[in-house]
Amino acid sequence: MVSFFKVLGIGYILAIALLVWELADATLHAAAAPYTMLFTIMAFIGFISFFLFVYFAPQEEEKK
Repeated sequence: MVSFFKVLGIGYILAIALLVWELADATLHAAAAPYTMLFTIMAFIGFISFFLFVYFAPQEEEKK
């Protein structure tokens, strides 16, 4: 069974990839680049905080 956190992580990676694509597109067309850059930076911060949250989350102890 696939973990919810793995699916959420894949979603974050795809969202950041699409934001980078949008940033490149907006920059090439010179429209709304500052706003897209802000959202991209926020997405990276969100992904890093999510990764750290999952990485340092306590593991379930085995029941005896």
